[in-house]
Amino acid sequence: MNLGPGRMLPTHRSALNRRQYRKAIRLYRQGKIQWADKQLAGIRTDLRKSLRAQQVERCYFCRQLVYQERRNACEDIEHYLDKAKPRYRKWAFSPVNLTMACHPCNMQKGSRDLGDAAMRASKSLRTGSGSFKWLHPYFDDFHLNIEVHPGWIYAVKPNAPRAAEATAMLRDLELDQIKRIQKTAQRYHDLIARAVVVMNKLIERNEIDRPRMKWVTAFIASINEELRWM
Repeated sequence: MNLGPGRMLPTHRSALNRRQYRKAIRLYRQGKIQWADKQLAGIRTDLRKSLRAQQVERCYFCRQLVYQERRNACEDIEHYLDKAKPRYRKWAFSPVNLTMACHPCNMQKGSRDLGDAAMRASKSLRTGSGSFKWLHPYFDDFHLNIEVHPGWIYAVKPNAPRAAEATAMLRDLELDQIKRIQKTAQRYHDLIARAVVVMNKLIERNEIDRPRMKWVTAFIASINEELRWM
């Protein structure tokens, strides 16, 4: 299962460097317009598309699929170092400060300051500029540090190189709650899997007949209908 890149690459740098966006970015950095200003609409759209493609449509933090909605209600362009903090405003358009996150993870992260004192005083955003409280999307490898098991159970990997940061990220985002949220859906998936096993056994024994086939397919269809509305 592809749960997205372990360590992201700033492939969206080209979108940020487009000539038509330079004026708007400059105005933002000067404090003359805000992130939601319509002058930045085009670059926000390009960033969403680029980040969504690289992250195979999954939130960087929880790795769940982020469904596309008409008004992007489920996704957010995530600034790892919060752009609302004056000391990080200059990095609002830094390629290595941008990811796509699902709305729940973004809300849970809130305005938390993920940089240390050295990072807050730094003039550059790169490896060695300072330390981070969570795994960094571009400087750390998610999959080297965190395991995601079926049922959305998260665990820090044994001998993880950034164990403390991985632990803090899982704890602060309360990702342990996802397994409870997904528990009902997982139960339905398990029922479908069992129905398929029963059908295969009937076929192997040459005991399949129209009534049995009709019952199994109706059972699977009813579960699928339940899943559609979850």
